[in-house]
Amino acid sequence: MNEWQVVVVGAGNAGLCAGMAALQAGARSVAVLEAAPKETRGGNSSLTKSMRFPWPDSRYISALLRGPHDHRVDELLAGRSRYTEQEYFDDWLRVSGSRVDTALVESIVRRSSETVRWMSESGQRWVPRSDPLPGDFPVVLDGGGQGLQGRNFACFERLGGTVLYQSAVTDIEVADPGRYVLRGAGPAFPIICDALVLASGGFEADARMRARHLGEQWREVKLRGVPFNKGAPLAAATALGADTAGNWERCHVTPQGVHLPDHLLPGQMHLSHGLARYAFPRGIVVNRDGRRFFDESSEYSSLAYVTLGQRIMDQPGKIVYQIFDNRVIEAGVLPKGYLTDPASVVAPSLEDGARRLSLDAANLVNEVRLLAGEKRLDDPPFLFVPAVAGLTFTYGGLAVNVNAEVLGGGEPIDGLYAAGVIVGGLYDEGYPAGTALMAGSVLGRRAGTSAARHSLGVRGAA
Repeated sequence: MNEWQVVVVGAGNAGLCAGMAALQAGARSVAVLEAAPKETRGGNSSLTKSMRFPWPDSRYISALLRGPHDHRVDELLAGRSRYTEQEYFDDWLRVSGSRVDTALVESIVRRSSETVRWMSESGQRWVPRSDPLPGDFPVVLDGGGQGLQGRNFACFERLGGTVLYQSAVTDIEVADPGRYVLRGAGPAFPIICDALVLASGGFEADARMRARHLGEQWREVKLRGVPFNKGAPLAAATALGADTAGNWERCHVTPQGVHLPDHLLPGQMHLSHGLARYAFPRGIVVNRDGRRFFDESSEYSSLAYVTLGQRIMDQPGKIVYQIFDNRVIEAGVLPKGYLTDPASVVAPSLEDGARRLSLDAANLVNEVRLLAGEKRLDDPPFLFVPAVAGLTFTYGGLAVNVNAEVLGGGEPIDGLYAAGVIVGGLYDEGYPAGTALMAGSVLGRRAGTSAARHSLGVRGAA
C-alpha cells in the first residue's frame, strides 16, 4: 500500500494550490492524484483565464503586471481607483443569490489579496486583458488557464511534490481516526494518507447525476470543461458522513457557439474562449419562438452570462439567438468569434434572418418594436448568432468551514479537507466571473496548510 502524509484528489488549480501549501507548511510527502493522463492534465482550470480579486489601488495591479505592461495600468483601469473587498463581496452575493454560505464567501474575499500575493510569489503572472467587454476584470492570467496550470505544476514539483496520473478515486475509507485509505482505478491504489484534501470538481461529467440533481433535460448537454469530473470523490465523501451544501439543482453554464464539442480538454483553451458568446448586452436574445426571455442589460456580461446559460436550457430546442444591428457590427466591438462563426447569419432584414433560421418572424418583429433607447435594433443589416449551453461545473457539494475542513454532523471531520468547486455553498443561481478560480486558490491554500499540520501532529489553528 502506498503511504503519503498528504494526498490531494484533483489536479486543478485548487488541488495544486493545496499541494504547494502543504509542502510549504512542512509536509515531506505530498501526492496529487490526477484522473486524466499526463498529456491532458490540469482539469477545468486549464481552460479558464480570469480570476476576480479585490485591489486597493493601481499600484497593486502594476506590481502584478510587472515589466512591459505596468505603464498601461491607468488605461486598463478605465478611471477606477480600486475594487474594494466590500464591492467584491456585494457583487458575489447579489449575483449568486441567497442560498450561499455568507461566512465562507466573506472569508474567501478577505483572504483574496493575500492569496494573490502568495500566488505571485510562487511564480504566477498576470497580463492586461485584450479586447475587454464592459465590466470585465482588467487583468488575466498570463497564458490563461494553460499558463496558470503549467506554472502550478512546475512549482509543486519543484517543491518536491508528486503527481500520480490516471488515478481516479472511486472509494474512500477511514483507516484510523484522521487517516484514510483511497481506492480506485490505476496502479497507485490502494493509497493510505495521514490527511486528505478533496479538490476533484463537481459531478458535471456524469449524465446520471446531472439528470438526478439538475433535471432530466440536463442528461444531454455539452460540457464547457473536461470529461473527468464524474463526482465519485464527492459521493465517497458523503458516504463517509460528510455534510452537503449549496444548490444541487443549479450549475455554472454559459452561452456558447453551436459548434462547441461534447467536451473540452486541456490544450483547447483557445477553442473555449473562441466559442464564448458573452456580448449579448450589445444586442438582444430571443428563442426559436422569436421571444425575448432574458434582460440582456440587467448586469455586465461578466455578472450575467451564467444566468443566460441556465435560461438557455429551458428554451425550445435548448438554443437561442443573439441579434445585433449594423451600429454594433460597424463599431467593431464584437469578439472575432461572432463574425467568423459559420452558423451566424447576416441578413438585410429581421424577417429574412428569422426565415433563414426558422424563427417566428412576426413575434421577433413585435419584440423589436417594443425596444427603446440604446436597445433599439433599427439599422440593417442584422447579425444573428445562435448559442447553446455549455456546462462548466455544478454548484452542489461538500459543506466546509472557513478553514476548508469538511463537516460531518456540523463538526469538522478529522483530517478531511476540501477546496474548489467540490465545495458547496459558494453559488446559488448566478455567477460572478472569476470567483471560482479565486475560491479554489484561497481554499486550496488553506486546506493544504491545515492538512500538513494535521499530518505532522500539529494542533490548533493554521
